Amino acid sequence: MKKLRQFASLVLTVAMAVSLCACGGTKKAETKKLKVGISWSEDNLDTAKDDYCNAVIKAGGEPVYLAQFKTEEEAAAALKDLDALVMTGGEDIDLSYYHETKDPLLEKSNEARDVSDYALINAAIKTDIPTLCTCRGMQFLNIICGGTLYQDFPSKVESDIIHRDPNHKVFAYHDITVDGNNIVADAFGGAGTYEVNSWHHQAVDKLGDHLNVVAKSADGIIEAVVKDDNTYFMGLQFHSEALIVEDGKDAYLPFYQNLLKAAETKKQK
Repeated sequence: MKKLRQFASLVLTVAMAVSLCACGGTKKAETKKLKVGISWSEDNLDTAKDDYCNAVIKAGGEPVYLAQFKTEEEAAAALKDLDALVMTGGEDIDLSYYHETKDPLLEKSNEARDVSDYALINAAIKTDIPTLCTCRGMQFLNIICGGTLYQDFPSKVESDIIHRDPNHKVFAYHDITVDGNNIVADAFGGAGTYEVNSWHHQAVDKLGDHLNVVAKSADGIIEAVVKDDNTYFMGLQFHSEALIVEDGKDAYLPFYQNLLKAAETKKQK
C-alpha cells in the first residue's frame, strides 16, 4: 500500500509538472529594462514629478539620476553602467566655455552644473552612447563642438515668434520645419511642420563642428541638430519630455522610444 501511495504521488507530481509547462506556468526571466542616465541638475530633485524621469518610464526604460561630476573620467565611469543618456534643460551657460563678451541680458549660470555637464557630454561623445540633449543640453553640445550661442537672441533676431513666456510661467508654442532623412525626422514621423513647446532665450548662433541642422523655426532659430560623427546623438531646443508628460502628447514619445531602440541596437553589437 505504501509503495502504491508513493507511485500515485509520483504520477501526480509528473502530471502537475506537465500541466504547468503546457500552461506556461514556469516563469521566464524578466527582461531587464535599459538604463537611461539623466544629467544632474540639483541634489533635492522631486523625481516623482520630473518630466524626464516619467518620459523614460513611459517609453519603457529605467531612469537613473546621475551624480554631479567634476571630471570627464568620473562621467565616463558612470556611463559604463548606462545604455543611453538624456541631457536636461536649465540655466544659461557661463561665457568661459565659448569666450564672448558678456551681454547685459545674459542670465544666471550654475558653475557646478556647467562643470558636470561639460564632462558628461564630452564623455558621451567619446563613448558613443545614444544621447538626447534637451534645450540647455543642445546648447552645451554646440559649444563643446566649437560653436557659440546667442546670449539673448530675442534682442538680436527680429521675430514675431514667442520662444519664451514673458512671465516665465508656461511654455510658449510655435511651429518648426523638420528636414527629412535623419533621426529627429524619424521620431517625428517624417519631414514636415510640427508644433513644439518653447522655453528659452538663448539659441545656437555659430554652429559647431559635425552638427547638422535638421529643424528650424520660421525666424531661423535652430530647433534641432544631429551629430554626424556619432551613431545616435541629437539636440532638441524644445522639450519633448514635457510634451509627453505634461501635455499628454504621445506623438512625441518616439523621441524616447527611439533612444531606447538605439541603445538596444548598440547593446546587441
